[in-house]
Amino acid sequence: MIKRIYRTVRGFMNKINEDHVTAYSAQAAYFVLLSFIPFLLLLLTSVQYTPISKQQMADAVIKVCPDSFKSFVTGIIEEVYNKSLAVVPITALTALWSAGKGIQALTNGLNCIYQIRETRNYLVTRIRSIFYTMIFLIAIICTLLLLVFGNSIQRELTKHLPFLSNLVAMIISLRTVIALGLLAFVFLFLYKFVPNRKATLRSQIPGAVFTSLAWSLFSFGFSLYFDYYDGMSNMYGSMTSLILILLWMYICMNIVMIGAEINCYFEEKFRQVHSAAVERIRKEYVQLLEGGREEEEKEK
Repeated sequence: MIKRIYRTVRGFMNKINEDHVTAYSAQAAYFVLLSFIPFLLLLLTSVQYTPISKQQMADAVIKVCPDSFKSFVTGIIEEVYNKSLAVVPITALTALWSAGKGIQALTNGLNCIYQIRETRNYLVTRIRSIFYTMIFLIAIICTLLLLVFGNSIQRELTKHLPFLSNLVAMIISLRTVIALGLLAFVFLFLYKFVPNRKATLRSQIPGAVFTSLAWSLFSFGFSLYFDYYDGMSNMYGSMTSLILILLWMYICMNIVMIGAEINCYFEEKFRQVHSAAVERIRKEYVQLLEGGREEEEKEK
């Protein structure tokens, strides 16, 4: 039993190395992080068309944002509000086009894991990558808001919108379940539609569940490390926050790839079981036919 588990784990690790999971994860982490700033620019630019002022936006960010990110995000707000309304969206859209390489790297990695080639149109693939990037970022932001800033958001909403206090309290009390469900749905969507292949949603459930759980647990542990340990600040100084975010994203991308490897493993096992079952049914059917013929010959 132990030897069988060891062989399975070793084979799984060998496949991860053969599929260059860490290389694709590093590439995806870099470009997904690169796409965060353009997405934030687009989001803040759209806010300018509302009655919310720059000071109100800055105050809202300061209340819910960790201390190490306040100067970074408020600097972006200053840039957005000081520049022309026409320039920022164009710059952000251009950057998003380039940042779509993050999902493109994920696509290449998933195709490698499933051992398939990319045959789809390049332009269509890049547009799809931008679309998936925005969905991915929205899911990450919503998850972070629920898990990290949930209590702060609850206080502010209860203060300004007291009639929603009961609903907000219920959502916050279930935020872990909601966040896990949101992540599982996003990863199910990613494993189903991003690779260049046809697969059922049901076959992607094991990897999606693993990825959502592992992503959440790792993010929780990483947030504790981020809050209580500042040893890396001695090495990286003012770049510590950026380095930690990049490290977090890199490990999360590895988790996504490993989830795909799990799907691939279970699909292969299912094919083997299905083939064995079909072969067994075929043999039993042949035996029944032969038995029927023998009985007919005896009757004659």
